[in-house]
Parts: sequence; structure tokens; C-alpha cells
Amino acid sequence: MSAVLPAGYRGLRLLARGRRMETWDAYDEARDARCVVKVLRPERAGEQRVRDAVLREGEIVTTLAHPHLVRGYAVVEEPLPAVVLETLRGATLAAVVEDAALDLPDVALLGLQLSSVLGWLHRHDWLHLDLKPANVVVEHGKAVLIDLSLAGRPGPARAGAGTPGYLAPEQARGDHVGPATDVWALGVTLLESLSGEPPFGDEATWDSRRRWSTRWSPRWSAAGRRMPSAPRAVPEGLPEALRGLLLACVDLDPAARPRLVDVRDVLAGFAPRDEDDVGVEAG
Repeated sequence: MSAVLPAGYRGLRLLARGRRMETWDAYDEARDARCVVKVLRPERAGEQRVRDAVLREGEIVTTLAHPHLVRGYAVVEEPLPAVVLETLRGATLAAVVEDAALDLPDVALLGLQLSSVLGWLHRHDWLHLDLKPANVVVEHGKAVLIDLSLAGRPGPARAGAGTPGYLAPEQARGDHVGPATDVWALGVTLLESLSGEPPFGDEATWDSRRRWSTRWSPRWSAAGRRMPSAPRAVPEGLPEALRGLLLACVDLDPAARPRLVDVRDVLAGFAPRDEDDVGVEAG
């Protein structure tokens, strides 16, 4: 069953159909312009938690304007909860990296921009909780963070909510999540951008059935697969400061991960010279 778009929005093309949402390339009759409409699937309309998540995403993107955050135009509650967003013309970072890994200056600039928008969210007490290359759109050197459908406040997490391969251990287990959880995903995203390969493969979970130390050690997943003892795709020849930063971002212990301001300080030394003072806001 296909979702019904809100009044005043004409569907042009279905872009994606997820478990909870449909995403449409649409035409906004009032604004006389193209837009993107994310609308709840009808069969999920009776689930209050899912309805709340759609409205929460709408609240964030329509109130927290930032150069590297997708812009929201409107939030609609009836007939189905929906969020109206700007149309972005670039490609996802996932598509770009699949074609070819990025060079170090481009990854440094990407990291500065993502640190900026994550810091902005964190200062407003929001976590993204689903940062990955597929949720970043890039065009002409600018990165824009999209898809805040899993965004939430710091605190206990719903175990396993997120994307396999990008979940921090505490997020996978349903423990307390905080800014360090987004730092993990930032580290994974930057490592993948440098190498072209997800550093932890597609593993969905960290072991939640046995105690683990804060140091790297082999783990067994709930499905019985052995977890990597360290990121598997770390390019050779990285400057030691950058290598150390990225490995710290994906430390098993959230308390050992760097703050976003520390991430920015290291990345700024590797970004293109005319981008050193891009006004990155990192918290």
C-alpha cells in the first residue's frame, strides 16, 4: 500500500520505500517548487512511537537551520505524518566512495563539516544516531547530513536501532548513548571514505551477552560471528596524528573517544588551506 501525500504536494517519483517511511520526489504547489516528502507508510500509522519519530525529525530540520543539515520546509500531521524537505542535487557519500575513495584533504574537509553539524545538534541536546555515508549528500565540496529518523536525546537507547556496521557498541546493546555515540559513527564514516571499505564490515551487533573490556579484544556477535578486534580498513601511510584520531573515534569505550572540538583540531591540519577557517562549530 502506497502512502498518501499531504494536500498540496504532488508525487513525481518514489525515491525510496523503507520499513517505516516512503520518500518522494514531489512538487510543492504552494511554493511552486520541487521538494522531497517523507511520509509515514499507512500500515505503520497506528504505531505511536513511529509517528512520534516522524514528527521529531520534522521538528529538528525545521527549527535547527545549519549549512550542513538538510533544510525542512514543513511538518504535516494529517492524513499521515510527513516531513517536507529541500531537494538536494548531489550524490550520497556512499555512492561517491563506492566509485573511488577520497583523498586525505577531502576527508579532512568532510570531517570538519560533519563535526560542525553534529556539534550543532549536540548543543541542542539532539543526537543523530544514524550517521553513515548513505546519509550524507555531497556536492561541490559541501556535505549535507540527511535522515534524522532515528535522532533522539542522550540517554538509554533502543537496542540495535541503527544501521548494521555503523552502530557503536553502546547503541547496539541499548545502553546509554551520548555525543560520543555520534563520534563513533563519524570515525567509521571517515575511515570508510579514506579506504572505500566499511571498517567493521556489515556486523549488526556487538556481543551483549558477556562482559567486555574497554580495550580491543575479539568478541562474538549475538548471531555467533566473531567481531573484528580492530577496524579492518585503515589505509597505510596515514599521518600518525590522523590515524590516532580515527582509531580513538572508534574506541570501544565511549569515554575514551575524542570530543568533536578535538576532532576538529586534528582535521584542520589536513584540510585544504583555504578551508582551514571554515567556521566549523564543534562541541
